[in-house]
This record gives sequence, structure tokens and C-alpha cells, in this order.
Amino acid sequence: MCYKLNEDSWTVILQYVGLKDQLSLMQVSEEMNTIVQNNWRYIKEAHMDKDILGEFNEEPNEMHNFLKLACRSLQRLLLYGPFLNELLPSWKSYDFPKVRSLDCATWFAYEHDDDVTLLLTELFPELTKLTLRNTNHGHHLWNFRKLQELTLHSSSLDTPTLDRIFGSLPLRKLSLFPFCTSEVGDLSLVHKCATLEELLIEDYNLTFGTLSSLLKLSRFQRLCFYTRDYYYNYMRNLKHLDQESRVRSLLFNSCSWYFHDDLGLCVARFSNLCRLVVQDDDINMKQLYIICSNLKILEELHLIDIRDFPFATDMWNMVGACRTLKVLNISDNKLHEFFLEESSTCLNKVLKRRNANSPVTFHVHKTRLANDPQRTIDALHHPYLKISFNPVHIDTLTIEKRAFIETEFRPF
Repeated sequence: MCYKLNEDSWTVILQYVGLKDQLSLMQVSEEMNTIVQNNWRYIKEAHMDKDILGEFNEEPNEMHNFLKLACRSLQRLLLYGPFLNELLPSWKSYDFPKVRSLDCATWFAYEHDDDVTLLLTELFPELTKLTLRNTNHGHHLWNFRKLQELTLHSSSLDTPTLDRIFGSLPLRKLSLFPFCTSEVGDLSLVHKCATLEELLIEDYNLTFGTLSSLLKLSRFQRLCFYTRDYYYNYMRNLKHLDQESRVRSLLFNSCSWYFHDDLGLCVARFSNLCRLVVQDDDINMKQLYIICSNLKILEELHLIDIRDFPFATDMWNMVGACRTLKVLNISDNKLHEFFLEESSTCLNKVLKRRNANSPVTFHVHKTRLANDPQRTIDALHHPYLKISFNPVHIDTLTIEKRAFIETEFRPF
């Protein structure tokens, strides 16, 4: 019965079937073989992991059959595994005019990784987005003349290489991860990349000179760095560079405020801060109150998965100290047992000084308040309060779940 589906239906279904399973489906029947191959003429994305690359290495005719049909429609490629050094040279027989995004990781080809990069520049000259995970030295990347997004894992990056990368590529977003034992050249040369808007980096590569160069770029807006305890120095460096007033948003993830009692005072100096996000952290009520009572244009406060969430009265007093607050997000928190009852008794006192033009949206996704929505709505009913049980998506530049800080800057 399944074979009686029309080709359009199979096209939709095959979008959710990996390439390995598609190769298996081709063995079911001649009819299915034809359906899969016809679909390859229009396929936009292909993931070739170690299993697929291993099979292509053993059966190169399978690979060439796929490439012959798919090369002109492919837009996104993931190449992850061994044998790329052996397989890729034969790809030069094909044109890939629509490939714009490539995620490539090679295994155990240390002496050949820069050769792989050079080959990639020849195969996919139209790339605008590249993730490269191997022991490359950054060589030949400057041949990707249209590259706008680059995620680079590298064994070393010397100063001449960085100079060519920053001076040649129209990058908007850069994620840079030299190995922890790598020799890294002068990253302050990033000032040559006038198009750069976003950077993700490890904290030990974010020197004062690099930070200074970044903040001289007219388009630069977002900086994110993985960290352990560098964030205090980072705040101090922003002050030395006289850039505190440009900070629009701060996001702290797993940064352990406990070790820096005056971190709240540092944040309170960012006079133009509109959004503060603290997640999986241990910020205390004293620091929160300092922040809320000093920031005059704070609009969004996201307190997500806080290790010891404040009592309801303390939280609402904090809201009362910040007249400009429009969003309060307490998702994923373990609230005290009588949080709802305490909230209902102090809510009117806190909100009466606001008006209908500036209500607070209160997000309570994955808290005890979301267990009984109607009870929460009834208990917290107020004309200046909106309650939301929906999840809040916090967009970040990160690709790993570990401690990081992200800053958004106001453009010049």
C-alpha cells in the first residue's frame, strides 16, 4: 500500500529520512529506487556522517550516483567523519552552485587538514556559512570570498593568517575556538573586519586589546564568551574602555555570582541596560534589588532556574523598585510553597504606581504557578499584570551548554 503514494507525498516523507536510510530504501524495490533517485534531483540538505562516508568509501559508485543527481540542488551539507581526504578530490567532477552552508569535520588527517580547506574553497566557492572542525591552521579560508558566518576549530592561528582572514572576508558572525594548547596570534587584528556583528570566543582569548578592537567596529552588536571567572575582569574592562553606556543586554549563564558580592553593583553601572538574563545561577535578592533600583530603563528581567529563588514578597518589592519593567520571566524555578498566596497579598501595593500603558508580563512556565493556571490567574488578577504560561525562547550565540556571558551593544 505504501508504494501507491504519489511522488509528491514521497518527497515530503523523504525530507525526514536520513541519507543512510534512503540508500537502504533503494534496495526495497525498483520502484522505490526510482522514487529516491528522483527525489535526489531536488534535495536541499544532506548529512554525511561516519557511516555514510564509510559506505561511500567502500562503494564509491553509490556516492557518485548521489552526487551526479543531487549536486545542483544541494544547499546545505554536513560532512562529519573519516575518508574525506580520500573522497573529496573526486567531487571536483561536479558543480555545487547552490551550496551555501557547510559543516565539515575531518578525522585523523592532521597533516592534510589545510589541503582539505583548500579543496573546499574550490568545491564550494559560494559558501556564506562554514563550520570547520579539524586541526587546520586557518590557511586558504580567505578564498571563501562570500563567507559571512564562520565557526572555526583550529590547532593554531598565527598573526599573518588572522590578518588575511580579517582583512579578506565579509564576516558578520565569527565563532573562534583555537585548541586550548594552540598558539594564537594577534586577535586584535579583528578591527580589520569592518562587517563583523557577532563574536563567540573562549574567555582566555578575549584580551583587553581584542575587546578594544571589537568595540571600535561600527556594526558590532553581540559578544559571547565561554567563561569560568573572567566576567568580573570583563566588566572592569568595559568600564576602562568607557563602553558601559553601550551595553543594551546582558546574559549570565552558570557564572556563580556567589563569588563576587559586588557584581550587582557592576551591572547597576550599565545605565542603558534594557534586558538582564540570569539562568542556572545563584544571584541573591540583595544584588537583584540593587540592579532593579538603579537601572532606570530596564524593561526585561529573566530569572531562569535560579538556585535559591527569592520569596514572593522580596520578588515583588524588586519589581516595585523598577518602574520601567515590562517583562518578568521566572520560568523553570522552584518556588516556595506559599509563593502564590504571598504574591496576591502584596501585588496591588507594588503595581498601583504603574498604569495601563505599562503592564508587566509575568512568565511562569515550568513553575508551580503553571500547575493550576486558573487558580494562578484568579489569585494574581490585576489590570496592570499579564500572566503567561508559555515558554520564553532566549536566543544566544552559544553552541555548548556551559558557563558563558553574552552582551548586546548599542550600535554607534
